Amino acid sequence: MRTTIILLCLLAPVVGLCEELVDRIVAVVDDEPILLSDVENALAEEIYLMRIRGENVSEDSATISNLREQVLEKMIDRKVVVVKAREMGIEVTRTEIQDAIDKWIEDMTRAAGSEEAFTAELAREGLTLQDLRLRYRKDIEEQLLVNRFMRQQFSNVDVSESDIVHFYETRYDSIPELPAVVGLSHIIIVPKIDPEREAEAIKRIESAHGRITAGEAFEIVARDVSDDLLSRSRGGLIGTVKLEDLREEIANIATQLGSGEVSGPVRTRYGFEIVKVDTVEDDLYTLRHIFVRLQPSHEDTARALKLAREIRSDLSAGESFESLARQYSDDEGSRVNGGYLGEIDISALDQVYRDAIASMEPGDISDVIQTDQGFQILKLVSRGSRRKPSLDEAREWIRNFIEARRRQALFEKWLDEARQEVYIKRLKL
Repeated sequence: MRTTIILLCLLAPVVGLCEELVDRIVAVVDDEPILLSDVENALAEEIYLMRIRGENVSEDSATISNLREQVLEKMIDRKVVVVKAREMGIEVTRTEIQDAIDKWIEDMTRAAGSEEAFTAELAREGLTLQDLRLRYRKDIEEQLLVNRFMRQQFSNVDVSESDIVHFYETRYDSIPELPAVVGLSHIIIVPKIDPEREAEAIKRIESAHGRITAGEAFEIVARDVSDDLLSRSRGGLIGTVKLEDLREEIANIATQLGSGEVSGPVRTRYGFEIVKVDTVEDDLYTLRHIFVRLQPSHEDTARALKLAREIRSDLSAGESFESLARQYSDDEGSRVNGGYLGEIDISALDQVYRDAIASMEPGDISDVIQTDQGFQILKLVSRGSRRKPSLDEAREWIRNFIEARRRQALFEKWLDEARQEVYIKRLKL
């Protein structure tokens, strides 16, 4: 999603990009103009993202000029897609646009460090939050249209088994290696909430549900009760999202509800939730929730640490890791397997785990480590180095790679034809 020139100029200054512009039209697609300021905004973002990816971006005028031309061509292409998408009757709803704007504003706020910092930067530029929403509404709507068009037109690409085998046999060197992995088991002790505090949280969430059941508007109850500061002021509105973008426990609740339905109180990892599905369209859910936070106290944490240390002492005395995991671990998924988590890509582990296992050999057991999940004891079961995958292991990667290449080829062919059907006028940059 396009960001604003305001924050980009603050976060990633580029020579000549953040000076005051004398705006003018540099291209027209159908009857839609592209302004020089639009190009400069997109150029600043492109350079910022290139630097984030670690690419070296020269600031000489020839390089910047070349990038500017490339950016304009991409913008023309996007306008062409938007024109053709509208001709085909593809639309996005007002709710989808508003949700995307809200999500974008949240992302920008986080990038600025805080809501106060973001608002202050806007004020320095003589803008309000509403100004920003209005200025970028059309841009966000177009991006949503493009995304929907691409999904509808270029999602069905066939890749046969013979295609996969041929790729594996002829382009083996281009297939990435499998990462180094470790086989891990763990025992995790999660701090247990004091029963009285849990009872109070249950009382709050049940009271909120009772008010909704009695006919009070979900939005009013959310503003009054919810501990989620981001959504509370919006009547509990999370936004329009795909289920895979949600925490699994929230996604599981949503899939059991139809449009307009409200769940009962559900215990989740962080507290209690009531979820409402406003609408369901295709695989997009517009959701609201009421969240009552329930976090461990210092006393709860101290009790968990004491138990974890006692278990570690028992392991040092020779007791079975698997037996103690089945008896004490709070991870229900791995507990039945004696704490075994399976093979895990080392690069996917948080730093705290990588540090803990760095010098361990298979069979070694770590000290008690504290993570955001609780107190854990790790057992290193195995280590595997980087290697080339077998055909079975590489099959999904090859399929996705071929699909992406074919999808891109289809799109480029379509775009060449579409450019001939849509009025395009280029002016001097």
